[in-house]
Amino acid sequence: MKNLSWKNLCTTGVHPSLSPLDEQRILLCNVLNICCLVLQIILSLMDFFWGDGAITVILMVVFAIINLPLYLMLKAYHYRVGFVYIFAVTHFILIAVAVYNQNLGKIDDLQIVVVGLSAMGMVLFDRYLQAVAIVFNVAVYWVIVLVIKDISRGWTYGNYYSVIVNFTVCYFFICVCVYFNKSIFRQFQALLIKRNEQLSQQTVDLQEINQYKDQLFAVISHDLRAPLYHLQSTIRRLNEGDLTVEQSKQIINEIDFKTKDVGLLLSNLLNWANLQLSGYKSVVVEIPIREVVEEAILFQKEEINAKQMQVLNKVPTRTLGWGDENHLQLILRNLLSNAVKFSFPASKIIIEAEEKSDKTVISIQDTGIGIGAEELERVLTGASRSSILGTNGEKGNGMGLWISQEFVRKNGGELWATSLEGEGSTFYFTVPNRKV
Repeated sequence: MKNLSWKNLCTTGVHPSLSPLDEQRILLCNVLNICCLVLQIILSLMDFFWGDGAITVILMVVFAIINLPLYLMLKAYHYRVGFVYIFAVTHFILIAVAVYNQNLGKIDDLQIVVVGLSAMGMVLFDRYLQAVAIVFNVAVYWVIVLVIKDISRGWTYGNYYSVIVNFTVCYFFICVCVYFNKSIFRQFQALLIKRNEQLSQQTVDLQEINQYKDQLFAVISHDLRAPLYHLQSTIRRLNEGDLTVEQSKQIINEIDFKTKDVGLLLSNLLNWANLQLSGYKSVVVEIPIREVVEEAILFQKEEINAKQMQVLNKVPTRTLGWGDENHLQLILRNLLSNAVKFSFPASKIIIEAEEKSDKTVISIQDTGIGIGAEELERVLTGASRSSILGTNGEKGNGMGLWISQEFVRKNGGELWATSLEGEGSTFYFTVPNRKV
């Protein structure tokens, strides 16, 4: 309970929106306020035993004009006003003591008190307010010396020189020490903020990786296991030998389609796993884009023929790009596979490429079912990876597009799309056309 009370008193006025430096300033003011209050109680008791009530009265006045107002200001979260108030009031108290206390006449006493107050100003304030506090502090000192106490009467040049030099040296060392400490604190604060940002980013990255992991496990457990099970049962039927030649051909074609789907899925999974390895590096080479497009079309030849579709490769012969060729092949296979899947039978798919100043833009245009603007945005941002059936009931796993985005980014490009429901979609992606 005692620790809790002490903690509550020390943290009066502290709230989460404060900067670490202001939080430390408030803690310092609270600790000093409590310590001064304890000292005032001790002095009051000593004064009571000595039978002199003057000090007790002065201490009560100090409590009323310093301790209590500062506590209330900090508690009300007016800490900046509290800093200015405590700095100004302490100086006015010094002036009052100089007026009514004849013992405060030694120049050394004044220097110690004023320099101590200057240190408080440099700790509590920054920048312009700090400069104002120092000027105010020095002005109070010279007002007491020259006007109130008139200590300078009979001074020689040497006296002024000594006082100015002492003051300058004291202020110099205090300013350097305070500035150095503040600089270290701010560097530490900046480092802490940077580390927190890095940790936050790592947390976000880990959450995304965890989501990808869950997605991968779902794909592996469902979309990979189901086709393999289907292949096993189909091959078992073939082995039984109860099928006609026509039925056997049809089943063999189905097996061919299924193995291609599984092969593409495995390629996606393995390449995505490689991307997550910290030591993995892409093999950047010059790529003849038209040839890679032809390979992607050949890979999908059976699916294209089954739908009686035309895929037109309009990429100019000498079109080149720079990147990992395996990645580019997988990107084109995924995008072309989606285009075939969601296109209507007997329709066309057009693949084009346009060279810009520093990149080549490749487009795959289909005349299929298309997708709404909202859903397209969700798909492109990765917010939705749901599987949609193709025009012939083809099943997908939802991995092709978002994993293609990973490969495109890895190779220094970007991917986007335009689409109209019922009319089709065009997917674009870029590859650098010069070595980076």
